[in-house]
Amino acid sequence: MNKQQLCVAVLAGATIGLTGCGGSGGGSSALSRLIAQRTPADDLKIRPAADCDDWRAFAAESFVEQSISPVYAFAADGDVATPGAAEDVAAGAPEFTETNTQEAGVDEADLLETDSARGLLFAGHRPSASVRIFDAVPAGSTAQVGRIDLAGVDGLYGMYLDTERQRLTTIARSQQGTQVDFFDVSDPGNPVQLNRYRIDGYYLSSRRIDDRLHLIASHYFNGLDGLYGQSAYTDRVNAWFDAQAEGDTERADAIREQLVTLALDAANTAPLSTLVPNRASGVGASAVPLDCAAIYKPDVPTAMATLSITSVNTDGSNASTIASVNNAWEVYASADNLYLAQTSNGWFFAPFQVDQTAVYRFEVSEDGPAVPRGSGVVDGWLLNRFSMSEHDGHLRLATSRQDSCQSTNPDTACPAVMTPTNDVTVLRLDDDALTQVGNVTGFGNNERVFSARFVGDVGYVVTFEQIDPLFTFDLSDPTDPTLLGEVEIPGFSSYIYPLSEDHLLTIGRAGGEGGVGTGNAFQLQIFDVSDLTQPARIAAATPTIEPDDWAYSLAEHEPLAFTYAPSTDTAGLLSIPAQIGSPSESRAFSGFMTWRIDTAGLIEEALRIDHKQTGGGDSCPPTAEGGEGGCTSFAPVFYNQPLRSAIATGLLQQTVYTLSDAFLVVTDADAGSELARIELE
Repeated sequence: MNKQQLCVAVLAGATIGLTGCGGSGGGSSALSRLIAQRTPADDLKIRPAADCDDWRAFAAESFVEQSISPVYAFAADGDVATPGAAEDVAAGAPEFTETNTQEAGVDEADLLETDSARGLLFAGHRPSASVRIFDAVPAGSTAQVGRIDLAGVDGLYGMYLDTERQRLTTIARSQQGTQVDFFDVSDPGNPVQLNRYRIDGYYLSSRRIDDRLHLIASHYFNGLDGLYGQSAYTDRVNAWFDAQAEGDTERADAIREQLVTLALDAANTAPLSTLVPNRASGVGASAVPLDCAAIYKPDVPTAMATLSITSVNTDGSNASTIASVNNAWEVYASADNLYLAQTSNGWFFAPFQVDQTAVYRFEVSEDGPAVPRGSGVVDGWLLNRFSMSEHDGHLRLATSRQDSCQSTNPDTACPAVMTPTNDVTVLRLDDDALTQVGNVTGFGNNERVFSARFVGDVGYVVTFEQIDPLFTFDLSDPTDPTLLGEVEIPGFSSYIYPLSEDHLLTIGRAGGEGGVGTGNAFQLQIFDVSDLTQPARIAAATPTIEPDDWAYSLAEHEPLAFTYAPSTDTAGLLSIPAQIGSPSESRAFSGFMTWRIDTAGLIEEALRIDHKQTGGGDSCPPTAEGGEGGCTSFAPVFYNQPLRSAIATGLLQQTVYTLSDAFLVVTDADAGSELARIELE
C-alpha cells in the first residue's frame, strides 16, 4: 500500500486528527488544515470550455489533483398537483391513474404507463428488458396485444408514454452506457421503432415536458488512467506525499508541476473519445465524441466525470447534448428548469469543510439544448429531489448539516463539530445566478431531514432521530420564511403526498417499542394542516402482522410506487407495493395492499393482492433488514418484486392493476375478486 492509498484508508475511518496524509502537512499545521471551511460559490460556477485544448488542460489538472488528494475515489418543476374529485366517466370507459409525479406537467420515467382514451396499459418487464402492451378494458378480459423487445440492452430503467402523439420512449442500460429507444404505438399490436439515442455513462434521471425529453447520464472518462501504470508518474505522486508530510511546500509545488506536465502530455495524445462522453443518434449509428465546447466546467479542478444533459423530441429527432463537470447525484425539474444538486462530500479538492450543497440550474425549452442559468450554494445536504421546489421565481431547499457554523457567517471558518441541525433556504432565480434571499435554521436539532414537500407557499419537513416531528413553514415571503408549527409522533414519514389543500397523506415507518425509534412495519398517516400553526395527526394505520414479522413497502422510498385515486374531494383508494417477511410461509406476503382513505380520519386496509410464489425461493424479502444471522429466519418463498399499480375508476367499478417482475394481476377493488392474472415470462 503506497502513502496515497494509506491516507485514503485512514480518511475512511476518521475525519479529524490526521497528521501524515497528503495535503495536511505535519504537526500543528496539520490541525489547521482540518478546520472546516466553506467553498466559495464562485469556485463552483461552470463555464464552457473554450476548445478541446482548454478541455484537455482542465482534464490534466483535474487528474493530478485527484491523484494527490487525500480523498481519492473513482466513479468505475411548476407547483405540486393536488388531487381533486374524480370526474364521472361512462361505464366501460374508466379513467386510469397516471404516474405520481412531483410537479404538474413534468412527467417522470415509470415502469407502468396508462392510456385511458384507448384503455391500454404499457408494462415494463425488467427481467426480459421488454415492454408488454395490454388491452385492459373490460378489466376481466385484459390481454396482451403487443410486445416490444429492446435490442442490445441488459436492463430497463423506465419509459414515457406520450398519449397525445401515441409515442413510447424507453430508457435502458446497454454495454455502451444509456440507450433510449423511440416507438410509434398508434397501433398497439404493431409498435414501430422511430429512432434511437445512445450516450456514454449510467442513467441518472430524466424528465419529459410535453414533446421534449431531458435525459441526464453520468460518465467517468478514463483517458488518463494509464498514468497509474507508469512509474515516472506514480513515483512523483509518492514523492509529493513525502514532501507534504515533511512540510516542504516548495518541493511539493515543484513535483506537482512535473505531474501536471506528464498529465498534459498524456491528455494531448489521448483520443478525444476517452476524454469526453460519446453519443450516437439513430438506429445503428456510430458514436462520436461530444463537442468540447458543449462541456461546462468549474474553475477548480474536480473529479474526472461529466453529467450529460440530452434534450430530444419524443420521436428521437432534434437531439442536443451538453455536459457539466460535477458530482451531482440529485435531479429536480420544474416546467422551465432542470436543477442538478452536488453535495460537498463529493468535493475531493476540499474534504474538510462544512456540509454544503451546490445547485446548478439549466433552462430547458421546446427545442435546442439545456442552457446553464447560474448556480448557488446552500448549507447542508439534500435528502432527495423532494427537498427542492421552484415557485414564483424562487427555489426552496430543505437540508441537514452536521457542523456548528451559522448560515449568517458564510466567510467564517468552522470547527468540524458534529451538532446536527436543519435549514430551509430560499434562492432567488436571477438571470444567471441563484442568490440566497431567505433562510430558517436551527429546527430539529440532533436530527436530520427524512422527508420534505413544498406546496405553493407552504413547506413541510419531517426530521427524525427517535421521534418524528412534522414542521410547517410559511414561505409566502421568500425573504422571510417562517417556521409556524410542529407535531411530534412516533416513527417517521419518508414520503409526503398532498391529499387535499388541508390534508397530507404520508408513508414511513411506525414507532418502535414505547414509541421510540422504529418498529417492524410501515405506517400510513393523515395530517390536518388547515391550521399551519397547529398541525395535527388525525389518522394512522399499519398492516396487521405478527410480532416476528417484518413489513416493508417500496413506496416508502419510491414515490412512483404510491398510487392514489380520488373518488370524492375527501376520499379515495390508495394502492402500494407491500412485502411481509415471516418465518411462517402462510404469513409471508409479497404483492400489493389497497387502503380506503378519507380526510375525516380514516385509513383502512381493504385488499391484499398476492404476487409471491411458494415452494422454495429466496430466504427473505429483497428489502428485509435481517437481524443476527441475516434473513434466514424468513420463510423461503419467491418474493417477486412488486413494483407499480394503476387504478381505473369507472361509473360502476374500480379496478386495480398491479405489476411485479412476475405478474400483471387485475383485481376488482370493491368485491376483492381477481379478474385476471397474466404471468410475465
